[in-house]
Formats: sequence, C-alpha cells, structure tokens
Amino acid sequence: MRLISLILIGFLCMGLSGAVRSEINASVASWDGSANVTWFALNTAGHYLDIAEDGRQVLIINTTNTISAYVQNITIPAGIFWREGLGDKLFQLATNQTYILGPFESSRFKQANETVLLDTNETRGSVALVLLPR
Repeated sequence: MRLISLILIGFLCMGLSGAVRSEINASVASWDGSANVTWFALNTAGHYLDIAEDGRQVLIINTTNTISAYVQNITIPAGIFWREGLGDKLFQLATNQTYILGPFESSRFKQANETVLLDTNETRGSVALVLLPR
C-alpha cells in the first residue's frame, strides 16, 4: 500500500496530465528559393523536431494575437550532450510578428532520442520547420 501511494505521488509530481508533445515535420527548401511550408499550431503541451539534419533546420514562428501587449515565450530546453551546461534558450517574442530561430546546435539542445524540444507558454501562433538546402 505504501509503495502504491509513493508511485501515485510521483505521478502527481511529474505532472502527468496526458499532454503529449507534437512533432513539427520539416518542410524542405530548395536552392531556387521555393518551399511549401507546413504550419503547425503552437500548444502548451510542447513540440519536438527531429535533429537528424544538424545545423540545417530553422524554425519560423508567427505570433498572432489581437492584443499586442503580451509576450510569447519560446524555450528550447538543453539536451544531454557536452554543451548542456549552457542551459535552455529562451526567446521572448512580441505578438503579431514573424521570427526565424535557429539553427540549433545538437551539442547543446539534442535530447537522447535525437530530437530538439520546443516549449511555449501560449497557444496563439504557429510554427514551421524548414530544412535548408546543402
């Protein structure tokens, strides 16, 4: 009984609310300047992107809201590799703007499962991932 109580307390402390991160699939850019960009709605459950193409991916974030006084926080959490000591990267983005963030170095941000995570404090706006040409 005591063990079950400890497990339940552990789940509550971890914040298991059923929220699952959603993947941001990359749109591929070409040298002629074209790319069919796929946009994904930002959500507070978080997102992840595949970092297989290290140094060639940028995020495009469009912050939309009719009230321009708010700031949207985008956090890229530190990973598990040798530059993790530099910590998370926080971007504070004003609303009604479009931003290009990245590329993100794998030695600082890559997680054990070969992904980079993206967290946000708001659900307004959208995000796209663009794979730059070689």
